[in-house]
Amino acid sequence: MNRSRLSILVLSLALIGNAPPPAPVEHAAPAAPSPPHRIAPFAAQLAESPLPALDGRWPSQSDAAAWRAIARSTPETRQPARWALAQALIARNRLAEASGVLDTMLADDPALALTAPWQLAHGVVLAGMEHPAEALRALDTPLLDAHPEACAWRVRAGLATQQIALAAGAMRCAVPALSGRSVAARRPFLLAFADVALASGHPGDVARMLAALGDPDPAANLRRARAAMALGDRAGGRLLLQRVMLSGTPPLRTAATLALIEDRFATRELTPAAAAHDLDALSFWRGGPIECGALTLRWRIAEARHDSRAALAAGATLFRYFDLGDQTAPTLLRLQALLGGLVNSPDAGKIGVAAGVFWDYRDLLPGGGEGETIAARLADRLASVGLYARAADLLRFLLDRRPPDAATGPLSVRVAELDLLAGSPERSLRTLRAGQAIAFPADITARRRTIEAAALYRLGKADEALALLDGAPGSAELRGDILWQKRDWGGFAASNAATLPARAASEADQTRVLRQAVALSRTGNRSALTALRTRYAAGFARLPTHDAFDYLTAPAATLDPAKADKAFARLATLDAPLPLTELMR
Repeated sequence: MNRSRLSILVLSLALIGNAPPPAPVEHAAPAAPSPPHRIAPFAAQLAESPLPALDGRWPSQSDAAAWRAIARSTPETRQPARWALAQALIARNRLAEASGVLDTMLADDPALALTAPWQLAHGVVLAGMEHPAEALRALDTPLLDAHPEACAWRVRAGLATQQIALAAGAMRCAVPALSGRSVAARRPFLLAFADVALASGHPGDVARMLAALGDPDPAANLRRARAAMALGDRAGGRLLLQRVMLSGTPPLRTAATLALIEDRFATRELTPAAAAHDLDALSFWRGGPIECGALTLRWRIAEARHDSRAALAAGATLFRYFDLGDQTAPTLLRLQALLGGLVNSPDAGKIGVAAGVFWDYRDLLPGGGEGETIAARLADRLASVGLYARAADLLRFLLDRRPPDAATGPLSVRVAELDLLAGSPERSLRTLRAGQAIAFPADITARRRTIEAAALYRLGKADEALALLDGAPGSAELRGDILWQKRDWGGFAASNAATLPARAASEADQTRVLRQAVALSRTGNRSALTALRTRYAAGFARLPTHDAFDYLTAPAATLDPAKADKAFARLATLDAPLPLTELMR
């Protein structure tokens, strides 16, 4: 049996335990089943054991010895045998198999997770299997703070999660763990050390760290090149990059090309447009440090070109899909500043485009009042140019992500208003009725009733709208318009009288006065009509609607038939409902 099949068999035995084989089948009555064997606890014994791998060398034994110990183990000796097997597998870098053994041990004795040796082994396995965040959690115990092997893997896991300060802090402690490793086994740790030194601003340490890897190593030369350029030796750094482009693996060649573009852009040998062109031609390795570096450079190029949309696209991709570690919060703040600048841009002609970009990146909006202020400002700008539906959608996003309580009252009112102005009374009603169970303040409740009545009115439900407005403060304008459309002249005249302007300046004010004159004429209230004429005659004398006002308010004996055609031409526009912006002031 070859070794791989044997290892699978042995791991299977480790998973199912070492129960005795079933008794042979006999013709006699079956014997009662034997009680299951209980695995002896091992956590206390392991906790009392010395921590392994102080110099990076894990206890090892031959495969045959490890398999033999597992196969011959009893319930009392099974966990120690498994522990020896797990360490031997880690020593041979067979981490997936070691993970299976450690999980089996934990299933039989959960207290093992409280012991430092088991946590060390578990953290090493997780880090080696590229689960860095989980590895850092496993290694986060005081007993492992100064353990060299734990520190060595903490450097690699910290680098992978972009927690550069954490990784840099573990480097000195990790040095003894490299002494027991061969150069080949030491290589990934040394490369990680060099990456941390570059990221933390210590390029002068890189050459010393990588001295053991020799001159022909392309991965080491990529780090050496970055360090050289950071120290001002651009010629030497570019020569190393060119060597990597010739001898490196495809990912390393791409990384070297990216580093060269980055350096040429930094020295202004490439314009932003040329750098963007070269970057577009580069094949990225998705999801890894190469794409992360490319997106970072693309963001810098976009900012140099004053292209906020491209900068947001690159930065948002970084924030959404990469673990930025220590740079997560600063990156988000930069993106939020870009969004704020987009909203505050004075270019009104591009407000629709700005709103589209804002919508695409709304998940980056700051929380609390700051985010709502930015969105509300953009919504107001959209509404000012008649883009009511887009403004409503923008604020509805804020409304939907807030808990339904009394504090949402002003926002729900604004969304419902914008829905109504956008010509969507049904949507306005849905917005209002979604919060009908909330106890809003009196002023908000009154405003919501007015908007709901306006929506019902637009849907042809005038009687329901009037019933809703009964006793509602601040609804005289809307109530009057509904009564006008119903031809309730007496009700209209009484309601409209309270909203008549001091002077008829605007078209809406002129319409109110003329409508009042019509209603008073229809009800035969000549005394009120005479008073209306006296009040507004001087103001209408200079207005285009003078003929209509004069015709409606003149005494019957003085009506001039020659003015009738002009008057009726003006009066034909009175039946149009007043604008919603006027009705909901």
